[in-house]
Amino acid sequence: MTDLTGREVSVPKPATRVVCLDGSCIDALAELGLQPVASVQWDQVTSPLFFGPDVSTTKLGGTFFEPDIEGVVAANPELVIGSGGVHVELGKALGGVPLYLNRIATDEAAVDNLRNIAELTGRREQADAAIEKYRATLAAYKPGSRPTSALSMYGGATDDIGVDALDSATGRLLARYTNYPWPNAGEGQSGFLEIGLESILKQDPAYIWVLDFGFDPKKKPLLEQLAAQPLWKRLSAVKNGQVYAADSAWWGTTSGTRGQQAVLDTVLPVMYPDEFPKPLSGLPLGR
Repeated sequence: MTDLTGREVSVPKPATRVVCLDGSCIDALAELGLQPVASVQWDQVTSPLFFGPDVSTTKLGGTFFEPDIEGVVAANPELVIGSGGVHVELGKALGGVPLYLNRIATDEAAVDNLRNIAELTGRREQADAAIEKYRATLAAYKPGSRPTSALSMYGGATDDIGVDALDSATGRLLARYTNYPWPNAGEGQSGFLEIGLESILKQDPAYIWVLDFGFDPKKKPLLEQLAAQPLWKRLSAVKNGQVYAADSAWWGTTSGTRGQQAVLDTVLPVMYPDEFPKPLSGLPLGR
């Protein structure tokens, strides 16, 4: 098996004990009906969109960027799945446990990633059913240019704010269904583009979804910080009450097939209620 970074990965038998180090792993395992044995992204694992609060998964210490390797090994995994942009150096510390790395940089890569993980876990039939549902949902939302503009933005990790650029997973997806007038971030930026409120005001999007990373608990929530900014108050979306808090449990953490459907379920019925009176995927949103 070749992972999405071009590395060769093999397992002696279908893996049933999988540790997830990133959100796209959780997404894929949820599509396959296989709970991870351990994960750092606890909020995502326990979200109703994925496995729910009664999951038997062990919560790993550390962070996405620096997971607790001792905890990973202690979970006795048969396979560890992580991000190609972050976890490539962890292989040596895993004591021979196979490490699969994903990198979902194109529309079809989410499908390729799911199929690869299905091969490693012996769940091809589940993958086929999930892919069929994924493609049906995206088709039902009728890709095409629509006049109303949207923005997915983020903050709370540093003092800066940014947008999901056109070459991010979220930006690329929304551009297929809405007017998404934001530039590419460029190679090596993972689709994140730091810009100021001045640049956002120039485009003046009609709808805004805000992801608050909330890394500093001492600071006010991001939307409260933005509300104090004069430029923020001038935005049409703010004036019209069309600013929404994105679900930080999964928004921006996964580029997988389930996460993409959830983004469309969240955004399109809000922006185009006459066309889409309700979400189409049938996935459970919210907490």
